[in-house]
Amino acid sequence: MTFRPFTSITFLFLLLGLSACVDKIELPRPDVPDTGMLVQGKLLFGNPGTISANVFELYTLSSNVPKPISGANVILEDDEGHALTLGSNAAGSYFQELNPDDPNFPVATGRQYRLRVSLPNGRKYQSAWEILQPAPKPEGVEAAISEQEYLNNLGILVTDTFARFSINTPLTTLNSTKPARLRWELDQGYKLTDDPGKTCFVVRKFLEENVFVFNGVGAGKSRLDHYFLTETQVDSRMAEGFYFLVYQQSITENAYGYFEELYQLLSKKGTLFDPPAGAIRTNIASLNDPDELTYGFFYVAQQDTVRVYISPEMAGNPDFHCPLPPRLNGGPPPNPCDDCLLDLGASLDRPVWWVF
Repeated sequence: MTFRPFTSITFLFLLLGLSACVDKIELPRPDVPDTGMLVQGKLLFGNPGTISANVFELYTLSSNVPKPISGANVILEDDEGHALTLGSNAAGSYFQELNPDDPNFPVATGRQYRLRVSLPNGRKYQSAWEILQPAPKPEGVEAAISEQEYLNNLGILVTDTFARFSINTPLTTLNSTKPARLRWELDQGYKLTDDPGKTCFVVRKFLEENVFVFNGVGAGKSRLDHYFLTETQVDSRMAEGFYFLVYQQSITENAYGYFEELYQLLSKKGTLFDPPAGAIRTNIASLNDPDELTYGFFYVAQQDTVRVYISPEMAGNPDFHCPLPPRLNGGPPPNPCDDCLLDLGASLDRPVWWVF
C-alpha cells in the first residue's frame, strides 16, 4: 500500500496586529515534482461487464487543468496470463465491454486483475493486483417522500419536499459467512419532454462527487435494512416519472480504504479547523521511476443493480421543466427545452428497464 501527498498545498498567513512595515518573505519551493500521473480504472463484473480507465497528466504546482493522455496502450491482465487491450472512446478515456464467457479473457470471482498503461513517450505504469470479490445480491431500494425543514443559504428556516432513498441487502453471499465491504454508485433516470413535443430518456450520475461505502467487516450484523443512502429535493425531474438506480459493488479491503480516504477528503468543509489533507493511497506505480509522483486507483468489483420508481403522483405532481420562461434580449443558447437531447445523458431510446 503506497501513500502519496495529495495535490493541494495550502499556505496560511497569520496577521498578528497592525504594522507600518511588512518584510517580504521568500517561501521555499516545495520539494514536489511539477507534474504527476493520474490513472483511474475499474473492472465491474456484471451483465455485461465493463473495464474503464482514465489517464491524465497532473500539474501539481499550478492551476492548469489535468491533461488527458491520448494514444496510450491500456491493458487489463489477469493472474493466468490473459490480456485485453482497451479501446479509446475519448481523449484520456479507455473502455471495453467484458463477456464473462469469452474464452480469450474469462472473468470470475476469486481471480486477480491488474491494469498496465504505456504512454506514447515510453513511460509505463502498473497497478497492484486486485481480487474480484463475490457481491451480496441487494433485495431492493425504497423511496419515501416527506416534508423537511432546513436552513437555506440565507439562514432562514424553510420547508420543502424531499425524496429519501434506502437499501435492503444482505452483507454476505449465499456461499460465504464473511461480510462484504460495499460501494454504491448511483444513477438517476427521468423523462424530459421539450417544447416541440419530443420526449427524451435521461440517465446520468446522481451526486457523482459523493462516495457511498459501507464496511461490513466488524459491523456486527449480517444485513442492512432500510439503510439510508441519500436524498434529493423533489423537482421537475419527477414530473414525468423518475428512477433511482443503485449499483452495489463488493470491493477489497484496500479499495475500501481508498474510498474511505477519498470520502474524508471530499467531506472537508474548507475551514481553518480542518485537519491537513494528509495523504491518500494509490495502487498505481511507475515502472520507469519508482519515485515518480502517481495518483489514482484501480479496483475490481462484482456488481448488481437495483432501482426504484417514483411516479409523478407519488412526488406530488411537481411542475414540468418545460417550457422555460420567455427569453430576454435574445436569451441564452439552445437549451434542453429547445431540444431535450441537449440534456446530459439524454437519448430518444427508452432503456429496457423503463417499464412505466
